Amino acid sequence: MKKNKQHIVVLFIVVLLSAVSCTDVFDESQLDQAPEQDLDFDKVFTDYEQFREYLDYSYYFMPGHLGRLWNSLVAELSDEAEGLGVNVCSPAFNNGAWSGDEISGIGSNPVANANRELVYLWEDLFKGIRQVNTVIKNIDLVENFPSQEVYDRSLGEAYFIRAFLYFELVKRWGGVPIFDTPLELGVDELDIPRNTYEECINFIVEDCDRASQLLGVEYTEGDVGRATIGAALALKSRTLLYAARPLNNPTNDLEKWKLAAAAAWDVINLNHYSLDPDYVNMFFRPDLGSEIIMNRPRPKINFEQGHTDNSNFLVRFIVPQGYNGWMGTAVTQNFVDLYEDSNGFPITDASSNYNPNDPYANRDPRLRMTVLYNDRYWYDRNTQFYTGGLDYGSTLINPIGYSIAKFWPEAHQRYKGTSTYLNYIYFRYAEILLNYAEAVNEAYGPDGTYPGSGLTAREATTQVRQRVNQVPIPMVLSSSKETMRERIRNERAIELCFEEQRWYDVLSWEKGEEIFGEQNPIKGMKITKNPDDTFIYEPYIYETRVFKSHMHRYPIPNNEIYKSTVLEQNPGW
Repeated sequence: MKKNKQHIVVLFIVVLLSAVSCTDVFDESQLDQAPEQDLDFDKVFTDYEQFREYLDYSYYFMPGHLGRLWNSLVAELSDEAEGLGVNVCSPAFNNGAWSGDEISGIGSNPVANANRELVYLWEDLFKGIRQVNTVIKNIDLVENFPSQEVYDRSLGEAYFIRAFLYFELVKRWGGVPIFDTPLELGVDELDIPRNTYEECINFIVEDCDRASQLLGVEYTEGDVGRATIGAALALKSRTLLYAARPLNNPTNDLEKWKLAAAAAWDVINLNHYSLDPDYVNMFFRPDLGSEIIMNRPRPKINFEQGHTDNSNFLVRFIVPQGYNGWMGTAVTQNFVDLYEDSNGFPITDASSNYNPNDPYANRDPRLRMTVLYNDRYWYDRNTQFYTGGLDYGSTLINPIGYSIAKFWPEAHQRYKGTSTYLNYIYFRYAEILLNYAEAVNEAYGPDGTYPGSGLTAREATTQVRQRVNQVPIPMVLSSSKETMRERIRNERAIELCFEEQRWYDVLSWEKGEEIFGEQNPIKGMKITKNPDDTFIYEPYIYETRVFKSHMHRYPIPNNEIYKSTVLEQNPGW
């Protein structure tokens, strides 16, 4: 092969030490090794083993870490949660202080970690796109693929990763510049305008279609975590659903909803996935089970592990002080109020059996499965979120009254020698059913079906609810497209809570001002314990947040705007 020094690939890349299975590639122990390294083009694209390492690292550009904002969860940006203490970055979003400028002080100013969702993320996603573009352009130079199947899978993975990275861009920023080949300094025009949102969606869908023709349905244990046909189709489903929603479909073009319904049905119709009967422990299993379509595999962690970039989520961060945690993230009263009563009615409905004096009785079973609230049994005692109680805290105070149970196995306790799996889930089957329900309801009504499917929007939501023994959505609340829409959105909030879905869902529904702004101030629950061991529950306003209309789209980093003559900033920024 002719050598060409212009083809030296310069990237920030981990030195991958071992073989090419994803179990090894996604090993947390390798993630701290991130020197800047020049990789010779000839070596990477002539030898399969080195090529495989190069492609495998592309997965790291996919956001896949619940603690990727360091001491904050994405849930804190939404009405799901509140970041507590002085080390969180969520106030930058909650106070409306975010912008296209990089926040200074990484390492000394906790709020600067918001850059990880803004400036740094923009940069990292485009770095990843350049890397997979290099793979796609040069894969045919590799002469020693073990088989045609491995060649096809490798190319399919590259198309999938590129589609995923572009979706992560457009769900935040809208239309962005499309690069389908790696650009070269001095050769290609580097100052490129934004493509339209529709062009970006078409590009992502095309890559998903290419990937789905090349990838396998499932892989052996050592390759769990790689993209599959199901992952490619799930990404297409999510992409087309976002494209059909109000932010991106202001005229409510029903054809877009029909495309979204078809894409979700394609995943369902694989007949490869089903709901895991164990909703609670699904998040801690070492494998995919029946529901998880794609995850990022991690090694088991103990109570102290997990706070480095791209590594495991630090469980201790969501644990109350009474259980030796840091109490960094509290669940809001607003979000707890979204859990229906046991008959499927909102707790504000006149038909509800909700009792404000016993607020956690007779509720959707997922409340107990996902949230720690006062006076419920947990591990070895009843929780104490009342003022002065162990879980209210003495130095690490939780004045909101709730914490997250969903990502904290009950038996996983500090100083007890326990460990757990906590793999980041990219796609699971419940989301696909809810994607289908939302799209079918908009295109065909609550009791209509995607042609040829035989599955109604109502039946899809019922499957999700029955898994946890919650009743179907009452007909009286969902007889029209409009009323069913509200219940599907609520169902999505509850089923997918804290999984980095709610914030982006609300943005794409264009409901941020209503749900995240001053119209819906963040509430907590003041709890007082009486001498007779009963409790007084008093909701109160904890914080009023700022959300303006233009915030439904992220600001493009200003450093990108300033150095370009054609890149346009999103309106309002």
